[in-house]
Amino acid sequence: MAAKFQLTLLFVCFAFLLSAQNRFLRRGEKAFVKTHYAEAIANFKNVKNKNPEINRKIAESYYFLGDYQEAENYYQKIYDSEKSADDLLALSHIHLNAEKYEEAILCCERAAEKGANQIRVDKRIKAIQELEKATDASGMILRAIHQQPKSKSLGVSVVGNKIIYSNLGKKNARGVKNYQLFYSEFTDQEYSELKPWANQLDNAVDLGAVAVLGDEKTMYYTRWYTRKGRQYMEIVEAELKKNKWKASFVLSFNGRKYSCAYPYITKDGKSLYFSSDMPGGYGGMDIYVCHKRGRFWGTPINLGEEINTKHHEIYPSILKDGKLWFASDGQVGYGHLDLFYASKTKEGEWGEVKNAGPALNSSQNDFSIQNSPEEGQLLLVSDRNNKGVRDRIYSFGADRKMQVELLVKEEISKESISNAKIEIKKVLSDQMIVPQQITAGKFQFDVSCYELGEGILYEINAEKQGYEKTRVKYYPVKSNLSIDILLRKLEENMEGDFAKELTPIHYPDKRMMFRKLHFDAGQESLNSEAKLTLSKMVGFWKIYPELDIVINSHTDSKGAAESNRILSMKRAKMAKEFMIAKGVDSKKIICNAYGERFVVNGCVDYMDCSEELHRQNRRLELLFVIK
Repeated sequence: MAAKFQLTLLFVCFAFLLSAQNRFLRRGEKAFVKTHYAEAIANFKNVKNKNPEINRKIAESYYFLGDYQEAENYYQKIYDSEKSADDLLALSHIHLNAEKYEEAILCCERAAEKGANQIRVDKRIKAIQELEKATDASGMILRAIHQQPKSKSLGVSVVGNKIIYSNLGKKNARGVKNYQLFYSEFTDQEYSELKPWANQLDNAVDLGAVAVLGDEKTMYYTRWYTRKGRQYMEIVEAELKKNKWKASFVLSFNGRKYSCAYPYITKDGKSLYFSSDMPGGYGGMDIYVCHKRGRFWGTPINLGEEINTKHHEIYPSILKDGKLWFASDGQVGYGHLDLFYASKTKEGEWGEVKNAGPALNSSQNDFSIQNSPEEGQLLLVSDRNNKGVRDRIYSFGADRKMQVELLVKEEISKESISNAKIEIKKVLSDQMIVPQQITAGKFQFDVSCYELGEGILYEINAEKQGYEKTRVKYYPVKSNLSIDILLRKLEENMEGDFAKELTPIHYPDKRMMFRKLHFDAGQESLNSEAKLTLSKMVGFWKIYPELDIVINSHTDSKGAAESNRILSMKRAKMAKEFMIAKGVDSKKIICNAYGERFVVNGCVDYMDCSEELHRQNRRLELLFVIK
């Protein structure tokens, strides 16, 4: 009886576990179909015995969520023989994100063998090869603008000289901060402080991704709302009446079971492009267009499989170049959302899609590209430097150069000095810049106009024989594009006068110019006479910087030999540090400490010598080495 009871209990437990496993599987399948990928992953992971199909759906869920590393882990759990064409195309995209171009192409070729459309595979391989060879656009720069969102921007829109984007607003009645609309005006090459835009609209939900007609009286914006615990988006039309924005109505093509977002309105106000995951698309968010007939918008038209993929195509816009630009994580890109464009064909359809290249795209999310209020520039949004945590708005276009003028002058007379040697280093990038010599005492070099007032440090070094070297720190600003480089003239006749104080010494392979300094008994510091002599040496070296300097330090024979050696080293180092502080290159100075080894007059320990004789041994021998 007991055995029968145990068997029954085991059967009940097994049935319960099987039921639980089936429940996780059903819930995962349901969430996956609804594209609720995080929920699908949580349920599928609770299924103990995962077959290739479950691993595939976990991998796809991670892939759609942008977690490529986890997606690859689960794709690799599927045996190669069981991988589908879609699995291999997804792996191709993952490898491309990691800049593994050969692996990406190989996955495409294997996908074709598994039945993928050969034409689309060939296009994909061609696009990968183009990305591998692509280089940053020469002469174009990408830079963050001054005004930036605190977190997400939900895209950027441009109307006239204004840019509009979302930012976290004040807390609403429930104590929650929602994304509200703000704008900044571009004037005098700068963006003004942010101001609220249409702050009369509902602040209980998140607002963003707007399109404004040129007259600034009609706007289409995206509104986020929650239904049955899920977040959806819808496009709302608003009108400006009596200087207040008022929501008119939700556009008719919106639905309660799918999202519509990221509107773009053409200049004539008759065509509206947007993204939606409404039924009948290719998967994810597709790009649609609808046309206005009188006061009403017509049925949305999907732009087709040339533009749309099974993933997301969002933030459509038509720029001044007449091309359709959008962001996609399904087209062949560097990873996550990339910027793409397509041109119209002769038949009036949007043609082959092209990746905008590494100048605009990164391995993170790049999206929402617009014509900038600044002539010759584009605006785009990217989280490339914050890994998805924060959006930043960037300006992209040709760099504009400003000329900085350098005038080399004598410090006192302010007269122009010709033929000086000028070296310039941009400290942040450790870049050496060669200035252009305009006249004998005039040089110039270029800086980006976008560096003005940004605290970018340049170091300017100037030298000329007969003058002290000088270094100037320069930060480009609008008010100071002309700099005086002042050189101090070395004392006249210093070369001749000091040369008379030097004694030439001849060696087999080199010549030396020689001078001595003497110390009083017990003296460690440099006295005024020593400092004067060393200063003259510094001045002489600046005239002939190719010379090396040797300092031989000696003591008298009084006291212990080791103590004398240490004392001689202290005196040599003091002399060296003094000259370095005056501008001598430390690499040019060699110190030798001999202590009492080389007395010059026989005054060793057992000899009775006068103080004057001992002083002759307490000396620094200063030598200029002429190679």
